[in-house]
Amino acid sequence: MKVAVYYNNHDVRIEDRPVPEPGPGEMLVQTRACGVCVADTMEWYLVPRAPLTLGHEPTGVVLKLGAGTNGFREGDRVFVHHHVPCLICEYCRQGNFTMCSTFKSTHIKPGGFAEYFLASASHVERDTLLLPDGLSFDVGTLIEPLACVIHAIRKANVRAGDRVVLIGTGAMGLMFVQALRFWGVRKLVVYEVLEWRQQKAREFGADCVLTPLEDPQAEAERARKVLGGGGADKVIVAAKDLRAMELGMRLANRGATVLFFATPQPDESIPLFPSYLFFNELQLAASYSADHLDTRTALDLLTAGAVDGEALITHRFPVEDLSEAILQTAGRQHCLKSVIQFP
Repeated sequence: MKVAVYYNNHDVRIEDRPVPEPGPGEMLVQTRACGVCVADTMEWYLVPRAPLTLGHEPTGVVLKLGAGTNGFREGDRVFVHHHVPCLICEYCRQGNFTMCSTFKSTHIKPGGFAEYFLASASHVERDTLLLPDGLSFDVGTLIEPLACVIHAIRKANVRAGDRVVLIGTGAMGLMFVQALRFWGVRKLVVYEVLEWRQQKAREFGADCVLTPLEDPQAEAERARKVLGGGGADKVIVAAKDLRAMELGMRLANRGATVLFFATPQPDESIPLFPSYLFFNELQLAASYSADHLDTRTALDLLTAGAVDGEALITHRFPVEDLSEAILQTAGRQHCLKSVIQFP
């Protein structure tokens, strides 16, 4: 089978490996599509661990079941989540499934950028989902990233009627625009600096799309006028730019929640003034990955058309062109979501 092996963004090599055999409780999936995530472009995170096979947004067809595997049949169309929790540790008992050590250590093998991959018994049991007939393999790859968006909305405790600011409109940001509307948000201000992405945000349903002013204080005053009251009840920063994070804190109303969704590099930081948090009772939150509850909600939203998955996919590549897909995703030239397709 063909396996894409990542060394850096410009160096991805195709290797030929034996097709693996599923063990007890496992399944072998023939990959049909796998999305390219921004995390697949972060060389500072990936290169120290290279060579490795990436791909954590796969869909495919069940080719073979190991002994004792229940709930699926050969030929089923499936999405497999790459991380699964143990369900019994202290984090899982508190509902913090993405903090579970098992969650962080489980992976599909060798990865979604391979012609076939193995899903462990835990993956099969806890977070492998059947794709409805009307949902394409390509759109199914959006289950995982949309689940991350849903996880963030839940972490921020977004409620119907909240006044929300969203900073950043890449593919994830555009999913936020649609999912927030599904959540009942009707006052939404979106910030984006690229004109073509601003237009995309409008196409996906954002009524108010702004280019941030140079003066953060002036921008905060403008946001208060647009939203009414003291500003945003919830601020979601879906951009890894440090200035976006600083702006997000300025736009928050008293008692608001500011959620960081995208990660900068580990040595980057922003100034934090505890007295400002204290007197304004701001809550800072962050959201990492998604759990088995979020993936099911994501599948429901895509199936119902509440999130337009097909409109988010702008580029498709064969696995041999994975490096080009990664570079396209890392760039900012009219690319939203790239998908690797397998024949």
